[in-house]
Amino acid sequence: MTSKKKGRPVDSIVANINEAGEAAAELIARGRTAWNSDVLLRLAGEAVIGRIADAANRLPNEVKAALPGVPWEDIRDIRILVDHAYHRIDYDTLWQTLRDDVPHLLDQLKGRET
Repeated sequence: MTSKKKGRPVDSIVANINEAGEAAAELIARGRTAWNSDVLLRLAGEAVIGRIADAANRLPNEVKAALPGVPWEDIRDIRILVDHAYHRIDYDTLWQTLRDDVPHLLDQLKGRET
């Protein structure tokens, strides 16, 4: 699909999400103990989620409508949280998001019609 929103092709937006998803997987691979003890990993997790959410929010509405299994409003809200209300981040929840929700989003995007 080469539909555009704000001048960016959908495939380019999805590629950005996939790249950030790979970074999420790398963070998770380092393990929960490292996550809990290393502030840099947690800050990286914030950045990864912010990048994924920003890109996801740029997807055209028709792409989002075609993927009803994705919680688009939650994605929008988490971007606001990590970018503007970072003092309220629950790092246990952020870990779960990186571990569970990011792979789900990537799977949904892989299954979209091309």
